[in-house]
Amino acid sequence: MQLSGIEILERHARAGIWSFDLETQAIHWSDGIYAIHGLDRASFTPQLDSALSFYTSESRDALSQAIDRAQRQGSGYSLTVELIRADGARRHVQAIGQVELRDGQQPLLAGALLDVHDQVKERNISAARERRLAVENKRWRTAGENAGLGLIDIDLYEDLYRVYGRFNSRIGLSHADESAIDRDKWYSWIGENDRRERKKRIDAHLEANTADYSCEYRLQLPGRDPVWLRERGRLVDTDEGRRIVGTVSDITAERAAQDALRVSKRRLTQTLTQAPTGIALVSPQGRWLTVNRALCEILGYDELELLERTFQDITHPDDLETDLDYVDDLLSGRKLTGRMEKRYFHKQGHSVDVQLDVSLLRDDAGEPLYFICHIQDISESKRTLHELFEAKELADITFESIGEGVIRIDVNGRISELNSASVQLLGGTREQMLGEYFGDVVRFYDPDDEVPIDDPMPRVLGEGDRVRVPIFTRLRRRDGEFISIVDSISPIHDETGDVRGAVFVFQDISEARRVTQELMHEASHDPLTGLPNRRGFDEALARTWMRVQQGALHAFVMYLDLDHFKAVNDICGHAAGDELLQQIAQAMYSLLRDSDVLARLGGDEFAAIVHAGDADGARVVADKIIQRVRDYEFTYDGRSFEVGVSIGVAELDRGLDSTDSVLLHADTALYAAKNAGRNRYEFYQDSAAEGDQAVANLGALELLQRGLDKDEFILYLQAVVDGDGTPVGYEALLRLSEPDGVIRPETFLPIATRLGMMSRIDRWVLRHALHLIEAYEQRALWPEGCYLSINISPISVADPLFHAELISMLDQHEVGAGRLVFEVTESEALFGEHYPQLIQNLRDRGFEVWLDDFAGGHTGFDILKHASVDGIKIDRAFVRNLEHEPIDRAVLRSIADVAATLDINIIAEGVETQAARELLKRANVRQFQGYYFHRPEPVEAALVHTAALSERSVSSLSVTTPRV
Repeated sequence: MQLSGIEILERHARAGIWSFDLETQAIHWSDGIYAIHGLDRASFTPQLDSALSFYTSESRDALSQAIDRAQRQGSGYSLTVELIRADGARRHVQAIGQVELRDGQQPLLAGALLDVHDQVKERNISAARERRLAVENKRWRTAGENAGLGLIDIDLYEDLYRVYGRFNSRIGLSHADESAIDRDKWYSWIGENDRRERKKRIDAHLEANTADYSCEYRLQLPGRDPVWLRERGRLVDTDEGRRIVGTVSDITAERAAQDALRVSKRRLTQTLTQAPTGIALVSPQGRWLTVNRALCEILGYDELELLERTFQDITHPDDLETDLDYVDDLLSGRKLTGRMEKRYFHKQGHSVDVQLDVSLLRDDAGEPLYFICHIQDISESKRTLHELFEAKELADITFESIGEGVIRIDVNGRISELNSASVQLLGGTREQMLGEYFGDVVRFYDPDDEVPIDDPMPRVLGEGDRVRVPIFTRLRRRDGEFISIVDSISPIHDETGDVRGAVFVFQDISEARRVTQELMHEASHDPLTGLPNRRGFDEALARTWMRVQQGALHAFVMYLDLDHFKAVNDICGHAAGDELLQQIAQAMYSLLRDSDVLARLGGDEFAAIVHAGDADGARVVADKIIQRVRDYEFTYDGRSFEVGVSIGVAELDRGLDSTDSVLLHADTALYAAKNAGRNRYEFYQDSAAEGDQAVANLGALELLQRGLDKDEFILYLQAVVDGDGTPVGYEALLRLSEPDGVIRPETFLPIATRLGMMSRIDRWVLRHALHLIEAYEQRALWPEGCYLSINISPISVADPLFHAELISMLDQHEVGAGRLVFEVTESEALFGEHYPQLIQNLRDRGFEVWLDDFAGGHTGFDILKHASVDGIKIDRAFVRNLEHEPIDRAVLRSIADVAATLDINIIAEGVETQAARELLKRANVRQFQGYYFHRPEPVEAALVHTAALSERSVSSLSVTTPRV
């Protein structure tokens, strides 16, 4: 029987045709359609709903929408959908449909159905395979780079030597990720004594005499010091020809250490051989360098067999992680010597318990040479101890050796165990505390007030959460004394995950708290007079301003300047001037109420905040001060002096824009008082022209305004580096460009603050910083992995409108979170209602916030209790004093401990000497900024200049420094 073309197509292509009469709702299926569905004509007559029921839910919806659209718009469709045959098998099919118009009748919908299951399946398998290959390729390349390896491809067909990854820049070959060098040129760079051996090993591998290729040799790149390389690879045959692919690593340091060790090895061999206990020298990487006879007997290996292995090769896997942590502690300097018990595998396969006493020998530059290990076989002792002591007794030994207080609480909240440190910290005796409820023994109080804090233990036991109370939270001892602590409370879970108790670990940091309070006082007070300084005055003014805005207070600000003070200094010297300032300060202070504030701003300048109901009240205070100073006769070394005081008074009006305005008003009024003859006071008059001072303020305003409007501000960059001197980021520093040169920020920022322009300047910096990153990333000039930090002034931190603009600009530019860091200085703004929301918005977008000028003498640790930050930048003035101030070094250790507890970064700025850098490194500071590494300079120059920092080893410098 002759078959039609359609029948042949349906039989061999697993396809069929169909039609759907929209007028009669009749559906026609060809035999191919029935076959695809696993049906026959006799048993099934298709209707629209029954036909669609053979498809999965998702495919049914797609077909229904396509049919509906075809009816409404007259358009065709072609969909790949999933069909469920009558026998339950799932098949992917291509559903094709189109509309055929008919005169006087509704359209006819017709189409075809093709079984494309095998094609879809193959396509999905191929796509999955490609995704796996891409992932694997990325993993291998990332793993190699993280391990300090370069990937090599020795192309034997094209005679090229290719190097991939960052290894190119690490050895000074190229800044690109891929280098291709003629094999003869690469061969010419290899040391003469190593060329023959390398060729011999490659030839042996090409002749299939070795399973893998491996060789170590020296490479001398033009203009650079020679480096030792280790090549490892394997022959691969490809369509393009034969090639050796593998890895290359820089082993210069390793070879240098090995050479140095050979010298000492000869001297120690005799002693090591005859020692009755196991003795070994081990490289920082773990390779046995020297082993004695006793150690070989303990482990069952001969000397050559051990020297071919590392200690990791024969360490019991359950002990390896602890062993490596111990190695890291020694290499980092956190420990100098130590003892541990561990297990090695004997050559015959059984484990050997040993006691390992180890110390690390370093060279003159402080770099590690090798570990000195004393190893005793304690297998028999361990077996005896296991029979004599239970695990609890061993735990008790560890428990009692911990320096921090540790208390174990049972599931009912009662104390089941506590160590001696806990007893000592809480006072009393162990018997008085065991069995008592935790909340009855440990009482938490506010860091600053004698106000109890809720006991967090019920939450830990009830919800299984780990809890920390705020830093510097206080505990009341049994004798009534308070101690400040840092702590953690962690639940104890059984094998089913249920909470069976908790552990409270706490440490006394009262001394750190005391140092912090001293720093806070020093930061905000004048050491000569004991009065608040400018910072203390600004804080008091901010607090007063808030109350004035709330309508709870009426106040006036006074600027006071001593008249004829210079004569005392010139005639009698600064000692006399200091004594006069102390006496005058005390005299003026005695006239004020406790609620008023008197501050010394510097030199002979003072400022006061006077709470007065009206101007008459302020006049009374000003008159008293002028009269008291006028009547005061200062006698020094037989000489008598009379001084006066000029005062400018301005009302702290609720209608002012900010406190900057009242300071400008008081300053202008002070100038008017001096201009009117001194030894008098003047009130600021809003309608009067206040002379040259007002003109000067206007000039400064015009200078800054022009800088903003005409883009005369510029950004400089200063590098932030890691412990090796490699840049990890940059801080954006503002400069003002003028025809006479570049103006530094300390010249114009105070004026900008007084004139209320800081928010505008912050917006300028943010906008240009975002453009800077985008521009240099597009040019591939921005260093990989480096961030840019910018400063936000306290005024902007407290401004919700600035917050909104900041978030809007970040969203608009879509700068990667790791590219931008925000620095905020200590101020009242960090305690404001808007700060937490700003931080949350930034963190939601992945940006970090750092606390700038930390340890500069302000609120320091107290800020950390209230303001959430991701890092702190130690103030440059504090860093400069480290070499000479033991107290500052003690504070540095406290800073490092608190930062580690809070899991935040530490960056030290103002590092200008190697000695300061070493002190900071010993305190576990890992990032640095200062002239020692890089001086601020324009953006492009900074990026070019600092690119060289990653190619030199700053850590190789060595000086003798005091220990932190």
